[in-house]
Amino acid sequence: MVMTQYGIKYAVHIMTAHFGNLVAKVCETLLRKGPLTLRLLIRFTELTPSQVNNSLLILIQHNCVQAFTDVTEGEFGDAPKDDTQYLALFSNILHRMRFSKFLAIASQKLGQDKNCQELLEGLLQNGRLSMEQMVERAESSGRAGNRPIPDVVHDSLFKLLNAHFVERCPAPEPTLSPKVEEQPPPRKRGAKAAKIFEVPETLEQRLIEAARPVEVLRFSMGDTNPEAEKSEHYSQISGQKRKHDELEIAQDSGHADGAILWRANYDEFIRCLRHKACVEHVRSQFDDGVVNVLSAFLEATRSSEKIVKTEITVPLSLDNIYEEVMKNEVGRSMTLDRVEASLAALGCPGMDDYKINLRRIVEQAQTDEVESIVLKRYGRDAYRMFRFLSKTGGLVETEKIFHFFFCRSPIVRLLIRMRHLKFYIGCGRTSTYTWRKWL
Repeated sequence: MVMTQYGIKYAVHIMTAHFGNLVAKVCETLLRKGPLTLRLLIRFTELTPSQVNNSLLILIQHNCVQAFTDVTEGEFGDAPKDDTQYLALFSNILHRMRFSKFLAIASQKLGQDKNCQELLEGLLQNGRLSMEQMVERAESSGRAGNRPIPDVVHDSLFKLLNAHFVERCPAPEPTLSPKVEEQPPPRKRGAKAAKIFEVPETLEQRLIEAARPVEVLRFSMGDTNPEAEKSEHYSQISGQKRKHDELEIAQDSGHADGAILWRANYDEFIRCLRHKACVEHVRSQFDDGVVNVLSAFLEATRSSEKIVKTEITVPLSLDNIYEEVMKNEVGRSMTLDRVEASLAALGCPGMDDYKINLRRIVEQAQTDEVESIVLKRYGRDAYRMFRFLSKTGGLVETEKIFHFFFCRSPIVRLLIRMRHLKFYIGCGRTSTYTWRKWL
């Protein structure tokens, strides 16, 4: 997510409202300065080391800051240097304003399971919790009924993990190696291949990917050996002298005692919100059959999406799509021809496998939303002009805009058809030839 000045101000406002001025000041410094070491963070914020340490612990606990080890090459043959730095996760800060939507999605998917809702609400409020802390929180609420509280918590966590609404916390301090730029292969002479412009990966995306557990452990409740994890994590920094404050922050972030920590998986909730926005946009343009086909398609390809903002879905055969459509009551009344027609309405090419362009649907929904805002604020004329410019997709001369809007006026078109267009200025009169020449 691209950070702008207004975005940083909004993020700082969120942190001030949730955690106070001291934590917000540390977070603002990281947002504006980028990744910083503890020494530089104390210097820029002009706070005491204790205040900065406590603020970092709060930000790490609530998944707003990620610590990492930056490996820099030594000069004049020296050994590589390891520096612990801290990076503010801008997207996670903004996600804090979507917690109510996350709870609504979980309630809809899991069928009003109060235990799962309370467990997820605790993770959203506290950032990250261990199994022991979840059990203690459930015991304090006293809503488990006749079943043992640990069993209730275990079953609720298992459901949330299967739905990918909860995940293991990332590594407390992953090692981020310098990015090696790969040279593109040499071009063939005379080839006219289209250029593919790839958006460069941001530091936040690289760090999240490096800290994320492997897929097998990310959504698994299987216990692992804490000593093995800890020794593997610190194997790369063994023998190096560490500052006491930095080591204390790394230990207090949750992995020092060997307990497995869990947190809410923001990516899955954003993916669900994105799918919901696509379905609602298609609902405003097509019938329920097309909506049902799109919902079934997204549900079938949900597990195959590796990134949140998937542009094009994985291909599915017509038989697989029809099998997924038949799982609900509305889909049972649809024939195979109607499913094929719905896929054609969604812009899917009629081949053996079908793919849906989600990026185009999202862009259309965003354009429609902006057009509605322009219509409400500035009137119909400004709406028509904005729509004309958005459809053109490029720079347009002012004369062409004027010609487009004036000639589309019903009165002007009627007079042109009658071939008796006269232009009066005061008492003067301009001929039809002069008026057409001026146009």
